[in-house]
Amino acid sequence: MIHGWNYDVFLSFRGEDTRTSFTGSLYHGLHQKGINVFIDDEKLRRGEQISPSLTTAIEESRISIIVFSENYASSTWCLDELAMILECWKTKGQLVFPVFYYVDPSWIRHQRGSFGIAMAKHEVTFKGDVQRLNKWKKALFDAANLSGWSLKIGHGYEYELILRIIEEVSSKLNNTLLHIAEHPVGLETRISEVKSLLKFEKPVEEVSFFGIHGHGGIGKTTIARALYNSIANQFEVTSFLTDIREASTQRQGLVQLQETLLYETVGENNIKLGNVYKGIPIIKKRLCCKKVLLILDDVDKLEQLQALAGGRDWFGFGSVIIITTRDKQLLASHLVDQTYEVKKLNHEEAFELFTWNAFKRKASEKEYMEISNNVVVYAEGLPLALKVMGSNLFGKTVEEWKSALAKYEKIPNKEVQNVLRVTFDNLEENEKEIFLDIACFFKGETVEYVEKTLQACGFFPKFGISVLTDRSLVSIDEYNRLRMHDLIQDMGREVVREVSPLEPGKRSRLWNHEDVIEVLTESSGTYRIQGMMVDLPDHYMVQLKDDSFKKMKNLKILIVRNGHFYGSPQHLPNNLRLLDWMEYPSSSLPQTFHPKKLVALNLSQSRFTLQEPFKHFDSLTSMDLSRCEFLTKLPDVSGVPNLTELNLDYCTNLEKIDDSLGFLENLTELRAYGCTKLKDFPQAIKLTSLKTLILNWCSSLQTFPTILAKMDNLISISIEGTGIEELPPSIENLVALEELSMTSCLSLKELPENIDMLQNLRNLDIEGCPQLRNFLTKLRELGKSTLTFFNVQSLNLENCGLIDEDLPVIFNCFPNLSSLVLSGNNFLTLPRSIQEYDSLQMLHLDDCIELREIPCIPPNSQYINARNCISLTAESSNLLLSQETFDACELQIMVPGTGIPEWFDHTSEGEYMTFWVHENFPPIILCFTLAMKSEMKKSFSCEIRFYINSEEVYELEIPRSFSEMVTDHVWLFDLRTHPSFKFHDLDSYLVEDWNQIEISCEKINGSSNVNVSWCGVHVCRQEANMEDILFEDPDVDLDSSNEFEKIGCNVEEFNANLDDEDMEAFYAILDAENNEKKVVSESSNKTMPSEETKKALKTLDDFLTKDFSILLRPNEYNTMKSTLDYLTNLPKEEGISIETRSLVIEVSRQFICWSNDYTNESKKIESTKAKLLKRDEIEEGLEANKKLFREVKCFENELLNELEYLEERKKELEELINGVRANISASQETKNMVACTKREIFEKAKILKVERDELREQVHCLRDEHELAKKSQANIRDEWLKLGEKFSYTIKNEK
Repeated sequence: MIHGWNYDVFLSFRGEDTRTSFTGSLYHGLHQKGINVFIDDEKLRRGEQISPSLTTAIEESRISIIVFSENYASSTWCLDELAMILECWKTKGQLVFPVFYYVDPSWIRHQRGSFGIAMAKHEVTFKGDVQRLNKWKKALFDAANLSGWSLKIGHGYEYELILRIIEEVSSKLNNTLLHIAEHPVGLETRISEVKSLLKFEKPVEEVSFFGIHGHGGIGKTTIARALYNSIANQFEVTSFLTDIREASTQRQGLVQLQETLLYETVGENNIKLGNVYKGIPIIKKRLCCKKVLLILDDVDKLEQLQALAGGRDWFGFGSVIIITTRDKQLLASHLVDQTYEVKKLNHEEAFELFTWNAFKRKASEKEYMEISNNVVVYAEGLPLALKVMGSNLFGKTVEEWKSALAKYEKIPNKEVQNVLRVTFDNLEENEKEIFLDIACFFKGETVEYVEKTLQACGFFPKFGISVLTDRSLVSIDEYNRLRMHDLIQDMGREVVREVSPLEPGKRSRLWNHEDVIEVLTESSGTYRIQGMMVDLPDHYMVQLKDDSFKKMKNLKILIVRNGHFYGSPQHLPNNLRLLDWMEYPSSSLPQTFHPKKLVALNLSQSRFTLQEPFKHFDSLTSMDLSRCEFLTKLPDVSGVPNLTELNLDYCTNLEKIDDSLGFLENLTELRAYGCTKLKDFPQAIKLTSLKTLILNWCSSLQTFPTILAKMDNLISISIEGTGIEELPPSIENLVALEELSMTSCLSLKELPENIDMLQNLRNLDIEGCPQLRNFLTKLRELGKSTLTFFNVQSLNLENCGLIDEDLPVIFNCFPNLSSLVLSGNNFLTLPRSIQEYDSLQMLHLDDCIELREIPCIPPNSQYINARNCISLTAESSNLLLSQETFDACELQIMVPGTGIPEWFDHTSEGEYMTFWVHENFPPIILCFTLAMKSEMKKSFSCEIRFYINSEEVYELEIPRSFSEMVTDHVWLFDLRTHPSFKFHDLDSYLVEDWNQIEISCEKINGSSNVNVSWCGVHVCRQEANMEDILFEDPDVDLDSSNEFEKIGCNVEEFNANLDDEDMEAFYAILDAENNEKKVVSESSNKTMPSEETKKALKTLDDFLTKDFSILLRPNEYNTMKSTLDYLTNLPKEEGISIETRSLVIEVSRQFICWSNDYTNESKKIESTKAKLLKRDEIEEGLEANKKLFREVKCFENELLNELEYLEERKKELEELINGVRANISASQETKNMVACTKREIFEKAKILKVERDELREQVHCLRDEHELAKKSQANIRDEWLKLGEKFSYTIKNEK
């Protein structure tokens, strides 16, 4: 709800101290100024319970003023008020001002003087209510640290202080507050973090620009509003410009924002700027001399900042400009001083916020607990989603919740998506495509892997991912993996789904298993599909068709994470850039597959056998064939010239790798971990680009390849657990080699003599290679001509069977070691020459059970592990644990032992220790003894926690775990050796007075048979001021010394400051704390109580054993009341003890209080009982109603099903009718055409008939003509023959 303050000021005070003096005058002065003040004797109806009214008044007051007077803490009423005020200060952003009215703030902060006596009394009275006591103490401590006013004797007049208070209150009330949030869950922590950045970033006289960034719905504006309310009173003028992104899109939007800024800061109401460029110099001129708080909310363009807050010279000294945006790069472009990224709510905060919105209260209902957790996990800490979904689910049943969550997981909530989509819509096309690919396929993948794939797809991923990161759409974790909020991922996927909601085959990307199954089984894919991820439910089988992928000609990304198929693919698109198919179902790729653009091939855990050499893989750079159990050989790979990464891990049946692998010029990483049958590795290699070679646990591999040429890039070789017997002399060609690991190479007998040619070797690991002692023996025999490895910094010789004679050789050959592991060996004594090795910092001697003597240690040691060195002499142990050792070095040591060294300043039994510091956190050394209940077989990890003034401020997790201890150990830890621990970081948590420091060593996992039995602390005196450090509670010492000083110097003055009740409570406390008997001299002077008093005490004792309800009967109540009245008014001469008198007073007070409470609760019981009976009746009616509802619901469902069937039947019939209508129409058209044709034929028939009749009449004539014509032809032929014969005869005669 929006804060509706009913009161301007709430006054908290001790009535008997200041009601008629200071507080009364302050109230009158505030009232005259027109300030609405709540004081507890006004505006309360007679007979109304004050406590609820006071609570409401505190919550509805803008400012609380606490008048701390001498007897303030003696009133539980005042303390409850104070606790409530401080709670509203933290949660509602209310202003709180303390007034120290003739009391010292340190009395309140540390409960000394009259405040200490009052709290001591309360500790006896409320000893069963520790939570309430702690709440009071915390409230006193916090209030004493607030800025306020102090009035001391001889330092000013009361009326002057009252005037200052009235002036300050008036100025604070002139600032209008903003509504923060209906349920500001988790806001306090984030505001504290932002304030800490604002406070320390720049000196207050400079202008600061501060940016708050994060994705949509994360709470940037809410934090900005809360921050505004919290710090606005520190500035001369303020302005909060909201929704700048949306406002600037309107006509003259930026101009209107400039006008609003001028109105809110300097009161310019009628100014009309006309354009942005006119407004800039006016804003600069009007605000350059004012201390301004300006918040620019939801900025998305640089031009908006340039128009509203273009530079630091626009504003006066001490101004703060806060910008909220989704674009981190925008803040960098505007040169902001500091930025704060809003993190999502943690699970507890998210659950609370969701519960407030879903149930309208803080606690969830039991039956909703599981589904509530599911919703909170789905929302993943996004406040907007938690509010929207919580409000939508309010009042719904569990089944409705489940249905809604299932819908949200498939089709996200529109209201949430619209907010998140704003950033996406403002992206360029390149960034949009990259974002969609990450949302659909690449969340959680490494940046390198994604960049390589998207580069091959034609995008510009390096720039695109940086843009997405700046706009909080993606993030990159510490492992260089891409992360994305689940709801942002849902938004991206919804963008893809909306293109074709009903036809998955027409979308650009597919990831949902139902959509994927539909497309694959129905072969409904199209050219629009660019990427597909197959992640099917367990035990779900899909029948692949020959043409399942055939239509997806534009498919570039195919990822199969969990897919079980009938058959194998007969066709894969040649346009693929990424083929990542775990458990690929076939032994080979399709014959038609020619992926010339493919850059990454992952067929791990598949049936792939690779029987033929690679072809058509010119662009391939990464190939993962790990765990392919059917792979027996790797064929010719010369057809993959650009391959950079090859993974053959755990190909347990792989026996041979083709020699061509040894000549791939671009290969940078080669892995063959756990290939236990691998025997035939390339005999020679010339891998000029190779950086990493891993052949661990290839136990059948006996030879290391020959190095044909210098390999300038190979940095790391690991051949752990192989059967390699020797390294070739050509190893000298590995000129860049820095790491060589040969752990557990049991067959390795010797190192090549030229191994010292590896001048860049830094780390050498020969753990578990006992036969290499022969090499050390050989080096020892060479004497002064021994090989020297000057650059080796880390050497591991664990479990190598070393004896005393080997150690000098090691130190001579490796003179510059910083880390040396000699664990699990057989030597008895460390050589004295070890003290000459200045560079050695870490020395591991654990499990050297025969080690006896450590005569000295390296001068710059930082870590010595002597765990389980159970044969160490006392002199050696004392050396390791001596103060001289730790004065000379800053180090950690683990050594067998049971006690804290005597030179430690303070020890404590158990895992906690406490001491006090004044100004700075001192450099310290910690000691913990680890006690064993039995031999420990498991390891455990621990962390050291730091508490300052009862609040945890730091957790120091120890990176090393402790394992397999056989006896008790002492662990000394100089905190200066830990790289991440900075003592000055803790100084910010210290107050000006004494600070209680508590340090604990706590196990976080592992063995249960070990515990921290003792702990101790030593202060490094050369770097600390011991006057600022105490190992006993300073409050106890100071209080007691002050009291004794008062008693010794001026008893009368001391007694004058205390009334009888305080004195009695004080001595009662002393008796209770010391558990001592009364002083003999005091008890001997007592008089015995009278018979009437004894009778009254007996009556009271009897009543105290009865049930409290009996005492409320009229007779018993009157008797109890009169007995208590008699006992509480006894004269001092009556012979009862102070303790008894104090208890009687307490019983009387509580009886009166509890009688009213008990009566009220009885009335509540009757009322609630009646309501519960009514509830039962309503429940029965509700059950009947629910039963009837379900019956109606079932009937409705039946009707709906019937209606659905009829609708479907209707559609079928309509389709049939439409078909018949179409047929009728076609037939009608055919009929018309036939009729037309018939008429045409008939007309032709009539013409033919006329022609026929005419011919019939001419038949005889025609026949005669026919015969005549035939005769004429016959005559012509005869005549022709005759003419021919005549011609022939004539020619013949001429010849």
